[in-house]
This record gives sequence, structure tokens and C-alpha cells, in this order.
Amino acid sequence: MKFKQLLIGSVLWRGLYFFSVLLLNVLIARNFEASGSGWLYYITNNFSFILLLISLSIESGMTFFSSKNEISPAKLSTLSLIWSSLASILIGLLVLTVYNDPDKSESRQQFLFFTFTYVTGNLLTTFFCALFYARSSFARPNIILTLTNTILAISIAAIFYLEEGPGLQDLVLKLYMFNFVVQGVLLAIAYMSQRDISPKFALPDFQNMKMLFRYSSVAFIANILFFLLYRIDYWFVKKICVVCEEGDLGNYIQVSKVGQMFLLLPAIVAGTIFPRTAGGFREQVNMWLPAMVKGILLVYLSVLLVLALTGSWLFPLVYGSSFSEIYIPFLFLIPGILSLSGIALMSAYNSGKDRVSTNLKCCLIGLIFIVIGDLIFIPRYGIYGAAAVSSIAYVLCFAYLLTVFTRQYGVPLSDFFIPYRDDLKKIKKIFFNNAGN
Repeated sequence: MKFKQLLIGSVLWRGLYFFSVLLLNVLIARNFEASGSGWLYYITNNFSFILLLISLSIESGMTFFSSKNEISPAKLSTLSLIWSSLASILIGLLVLTVYNDPDKSESRQQFLFFTFTYVTGNLLTTFFCALFYARSSFARPNIILTLTNTILAISIAAIFYLEEGPGLQDLVLKLYMFNFVVQGVLLAIAYMSQRDISPKFALPDFQNMKMLFRYSSVAFIANILFFLLYRIDYWFVKKICVVCEEGDLGNYIQVSKVGQMFLLLPAIVAGTIFPRTAGGFREQVNMWLPAMVKGILLVYLSVLLVLALTGSWLFPLVYGSSFSEIYIPFLFLIPGILSLSGIALMSAYNSGKDRVSTNLKCCLIGLIFIVIGDLIFIPRYGIYGAAAVSSIAYVLCFAYLLTVFTRQYGVPLSDFFIPYRDDLKKIKKIFFNNAGN
């Protein structure tokens, strides 16, 4: 597939999926308000950490070895199904063990349903999306994800706007969680049908498993650190914020979600372009990485300035009146959002050049700063302090990656920030002159 077609397809289909996620987020926020949506996103954040631990980031190894045709898709598909099934059983046993109070039987059943659907569905989705993307197949998985999210969004809107009475939120929560299982199962069926996998399942042999675990172990450590870097502040706001009021957690998590919207373009660019350009010579690296970082920073700065001017009324208009506390934390987070967009590009480049240790050091710097800063500032300044600390931490991480790169390649730091006449030509060359494959 031509590189230009690959890039456009990636942006289009993953962009549509992202829009469906945004639509769901707005519906949940408006109907559950800050306190209810804060609770939902807090527990799903905890589930995401469980998901990360139980997956062992094996999907990174699947992507790598599937793209190189070193492990057959049939074996990786079988491994994905068995891994997800065993994880479901483990999660079920864990929940039944933890919730052993007979007086909490209803809560236990509900929590079991939430954990089972979220973890199992997202494991299947993570594994099979990785296998699709390893073959540069972006349309089919994202069509499935977008359609299921759209159907869910229509259902949620219909429930809240056409129905009245108690129990509606509980019904919506169950539909929301069950959607993850539907997505995972449909992706598994679509992938296995596409690859004409024999009904007789075959697992990777011992040597294959050894390769997978060896490759994925480093990614696992890095993913844990990145997860904590991006989300550990949720736990601090929940546990140590003595000045926080009801709804503050929901406001803060929504601020983070606004920031995460700006990671879409860097993630797509990094995932589509960098695997094909990471092997370039020094002159090529000097050209495309600073130009790409600078281009995204300039575009995002313009958007963020508009939001800074309009956010005080725009955020409550979109998410509902209970999210009136989003604006100030968002202002604090603007430098961090810009830094995260640069981090996404530069960390992907480091991974492509097998310099994961640089990314790990970057994460450790930011994580240590966040832990210390949150312990000091959240009890006194609440979500404002949390946003400011996270923003400074991301700036420090970006500064570290810039320092390492400029020293290694002798590139002036100004190349990442000062616009030049030929920048647009460089970016066009990056996207469309690398289209040999």
C-alpha cells in the first residue's frame, strides 16, 4: 500500500473512531454530571491499570513479530483468545474473593459485571487491533469500533431523552460496559475471518513465547511508567484532596480527557510514519523530526489559544453546567498539553531506534516530580495544584527528550520552535516522498 494512502486511511478511520469516543464522553458527562461521570471514569481508570498488568503488554510483541511474519497470525489469534479467557476467569475469582460480604451481594455482582466486561472486552480489542495494525489494516477495526460506539451513543440518547424513571443510569452503565465485550468479540471474528484461520487452533511454541515475552517485557515496564505519568494524579485527587468538593474529581478527569484529545494526531503520525522512517540517516532525522514536532506545536498552540479565550463558557456548554471547574485547570495544563504532543512524537522515534531507555528515564523524571508535587500541592490547592504539577512535569519530560536529541544529532534547539520558510516543504516531503512502500 502506498504510504500516502496508508496515512490518509489511518487518519480517517482512527479519526472517526476518536469522534465516536468523544460523542460518548459528552453524553456520559451531560447525563451523569461531574460527580457521576467522575466515579465512572475513576473506576475505569482502575480497570485500565488492571488491564495493563494482566496483558503484560504482550500486544507490543504481537505487533512486532506479526509485522515481520515471524509468528503466524493463527497462533497469535489463538493466544489472544486464550489469554483473554484466562484473564476473565482470574478477574472473576479475584472479585468474588474480595467482595465476600453477604450484605454486599448486589455490589459484588455489579462490580463483577463491570470488571469482567471492561477487562475482557478491552483485552480482546487491544490484542486484535494490534494484529490488524501490524498489517497496516486500519479500516476494518475502526469501522467496527465506530459503529458499535455510534449505536451505543444513540441508545444512551434515546434512554435519557425518551424514557423517565429510576434505574436509567444503571441501565446505561451496563450497556456502556457491555459494549466493550461486543467490540472485542466482533474484532476477533473479523480478524480471524480475514486471515482464514483454521478452526484447529495452534498456539505459539516455546521459542515463539520466549521471543514475545522478551520483547514485551521492556514495553511492559515503559507502559506502566507512562500510565502512572498520565493518570496517577487521579488517585491523588481522589485520596488526598481535602479541599475538593463533590464533582471536582469529575471536572479534573474531564480536563485530562480534553488534553488527551490532543494526543490523537501525534499518535497517528507516530504510529504510521515513524516505523518507516526510523532507519533514516542523520541528515534525514535532522530534517523530519524537528519539522514534525514544530508543525504540531504550532497547530495546537493556535487551537489551545482559541480554547483559552472561549473555554470559560464553551466547556460548560458542551459538557453541562456541573463542569464549570474545568476552565482554570485547563489553563494550567496548556503547557503540558503542548509538551505531551512533542513527547508522543519523540518517544515513538526513540522506540523505533531501540532507545527505550531514554523514554524510561523521561517517564521517571516526570513521575517523580508528579508524586512529590501532588503530595505537596493537592491537599492545599486541589485540582488546580494537580493540573499545575502535571503540566510542569510534562514540560520537564519534553525538555529532557529535546536535550538528549539535540546533543546526539547536533541540532539547534531553535529548530523545534522557530518557523522557517521551508518547513512546509519538509513536512510534505516527510509525508509523501517516503511513499516507496
